[in-house]
Amino acid sequence: MTEAFKRRTPSQWGEGSALKEEILAAAARLLSESGREEAVSLRAVAREVGISAPSIYLHFKDRSELVAAVTQRAYDGLVAELREAWAREQDGGPRAALRAMAQRYCLFAVEKPSRYRLMFGLQRITAPRAQSPLHPVWALYETWEDAVAACRGARRASADSELDALLLWSSLHGIVAIAMALPFEADREAIARRADNLLERIMAG
Repeated sequence: MTEAFKRRTPSQWGEGSALKEEILAAAARLLSESGREEAVSLRAVAREVGISAPSIYLHFKDRSELVAAVTQRAYDGLVAELREAWAREQDGGPRAALRAMAQRYCLFAVEKPSRYRLMFGLQRITAPRAQSPLHPVWALYETWEDAVAACRGARRASADSELDALLLWSSLHGIVAIAMALPFEADREAIARRADNLLERIMAG
């Protein structure tokens, strides 16, 4: 006996992109809910969307490619928000723009916890180390590097600005990770103050 699922209305000609979006959204929900990549199968994603599992292969060759697409989209969204925050405050100088990025990063984690977990909270299937340079995490790191380098008055990141960027990012991540792990509503004002204090300490060096 096959497992029942809610059948999706078939796509019309030219609506394949809409189905792809539904598949990505369903995979993101299931990944966030389970917290484990290996717990999410193409069959489960198909059932969530209301299609047969083979229909997914029209858009993704396997689970690994689907998870990679979901991950890429999450990182792309965060990078875009950070760059927008930088651009809005750029008239106030690079330090003000970097502060806006730090604040936006913290708010992103608090306001979009499911998406944040997709990037940093999943128990993932270990991939070959050789694939590391292709991971979208490096685009996020480069965003911090560029911003810190600008504050240092440099055209490109130096060893010092790279280290400061890593210290700033990992520390901000720690602030929001602790706040999200506690069984209380996140204190946004306190998080903002900690982010400001952290930025002042790092950039004072």
